[in-house]
Amino acid sequence: MIGLGRGAIVLLLVGGCVPSHSAMFGPVDRDLERRLGLDVAWGTDADPRVPDAVAALLDEPLDLDAALRIAMAQNRHLRAAFAELGVAAAGLAEATVLPPTEVDIDHKYGVSGDGSETEIEVVQDVLELLQIGQRRGTARSEIAAARARATAAAVDLAMDVEIAFYDVVAAQQELELRQTAFDAASGAAELTERMHAAGNTTDLALVRDRDQREQARVDLARAEVAVVEEREALNAALGLSGEDTSWTVATRLPEVPEQAPALDDLEQDSVAQSLDLAALRADAETAAGMVGRARLRAVLPGVGVGVAASRRDGGDWEVGPVLQVSLPIFDQQQGSRAKANAELRRTRHEIAGTAVDLRAAARAARAVALEAHDEALHIKDVILPLRNEILDQLVRQYNAMNASTFELLEAKRDLVDAGSQYIDALRRYWRATARVKALRRGVLPGEAP
Repeated sequence: MIGLGRGAIVLLLVGGCVPSHSAMFGPVDRDLERRLGLDVAWGTDADPRVPDAVAALLDEPLDLDAALRIAMAQNRHLRAAFAELGVAAAGLAEATVLPPTEVDIDHKYGVSGDGSETEIEVVQDVLELLQIGQRRGTARSEIAAARARATAAAVDLAMDVEIAFYDVVAAQQELELRQTAFDAASGAAELTERMHAAGNTTDLALVRDRDQREQARVDLARAEVAVVEEREALNAALGLSGEDTSWTVATRLPEVPEQAPALDDLEQDSVAQSLDLAALRADAETAAGMVGRARLRAVLPGVGVGVAASRRDGGDWEVGPVLQVSLPIFDQQQGSRAKANAELRRTRHEIAGTAVDLRAAARAARAVALEAHDEALHIKDVILPLRNEILDQLVRQYNAMNASTFELLEAKRDLVDAGSQYIDALRRYWRATARVKALRRGVLPGEAP
């Protein structure tokens, strides 16, 4: 029995250690670099390089790459998701730790005081040792699930940042457009007011131009609020507050490509790369391991081995082995077995349901991306040129005194509306593209901020 005890102690010292930071996070960092094309290994929470690196990125006008790097360093929800890896690592350490050793010391005196007896019994429950393979397998499955979910959290955050970034750029372009429209409407209204005061135009023309100006004012105010709202959504995704929120974005929405994106394999890719499915499969392995453990304990709840020693009246010690077996007379692990089996069934249903959700999301993302692409090209190549031609013709008619100021302003308003539709189509295309990327990178897109 002494040899077994030493082996158990060695196993405890070697196998009970918590995995290192690099062992736990290294695979996640490498997987994220493969999926995102971005090195996100910023170090630990106390890394002094992070604030300076973030400040340097914020000093310059943000582009999408800088926004992604800031989010990976600053977003606390992502840090919380990565902290789950520490919980899983602790579970791996616990998987090779045996229960406490029980020591019973019994000292008896004779009734008449004519002698005493001392008994010492040391027993170690070794059933956990017999199940160490199952325990380590369960712990590794939990680590695999935690890694998949941490990676998914980073990929999901990248999608949110990308969508929020495009929303900010679109809102700023919309604001520029509405500012130009308001300046034009305001100038026209002021001109009409002077002409009306001189008796050179009608009351109808006056109120029409004033109506155009006030409507443009409302549209401008809405655009200003939209910029604030979209900036705050991006601030939340980046994990920024206080003075750090005074960043600027000096870019415009990219034009859509002339050729429609190739999305025929999106459904297949989304299932093959899914981190959600990977995590659920690891959960299923964990549940299967728990089922196996519960089955054994239903038959053999506990096994203890050890040594017992006794001595009477100062004589020699008598030493012998101890075998302690628990019998499942009343508790046959019915609850544990039912819970483990129910968890296994649940994870299997979740796997099947998530695969269905992924395929549906892929088909929807494909449809939205292709429609937004076609719409943006149609507005750019057909509608905007027509609106410009209408405005040019009305300017000629207006100069020839054959068109009114109101008609001219209406044409300008129609052109602004077409420009707004184009910005919205671009925004929807790049939002859809971000969702397509997320699916191919392994996450099921939810609602973006």
